[in-house]
Amino acid sequence: MLTQGTGFAKYSKSLCWIVALIWLALSILAFTSDSESSAINGFLWLVGAIAFAFSASFISRSSGSAESNASEE
Repeated sequence: MLTQGTGFAKYSKSLCWIVALIWLALSILAFTSDSESSAINGFLWLVGAIAFAFSASFISRSSGSAESNASEE
């Protein structure tokens, strides 16, 4: 069974920040494009970027607790 101390996602914090930055760039490109649905596409990309940034910040706060739990076992 997977626990927080499994350690399968060693680079997940960095990966989340990279994906968030890519999605933010895509949202800017979508907002500035000339297509009919640029506002909707830009908004969806922006929501995705915020979700990944939130995930990265949550991972960074909980990574210390996962390491301490793994060392206790």
